[in-house]
Amino acid sequence: MSDDAQQGEIFQVIGRFNLRPGAEAAGDAAFRERIEAATSAPGWLGVASWAPVSEPSQRIVIGRWRARTDFDTWTQTENYIRTKVILDSCQTSPPDIEWSRSVAILDKAPAPG
Repeated sequence: MSDDAQQGEIFQVIGRFNLRPGAEAAGDAAFRERIEAATSAPGWLGVASWAPVSEPSQRIVIGRWRARTDFDTWTQTENYIRTKVILDSCQTSPPDIEWSRSVAILDKAPAPG
């Protein structure tokens, strides 16, 4: 088990974003800026962003937080609000957001940079 799992329950937020064709680079750049700032947020544990092979304009973002309140607090920061405006302009519709709590976590190694 990872250190996160040994320290108690964590929360995962999964967001599914549909980017406008041609807006992928701008959306990805804004998201990279957002996650760089998130690394110093209290309760932040990690994030991954995926582009499905069959849907190159879609993004699936998986973030891990110590508590949902940590995430909610972070969404009030200047960086989050500013990048939300950019990301919203790149999307075809509002994202689909889903919350989960940990049951078991096993991470073999960090993802490539």
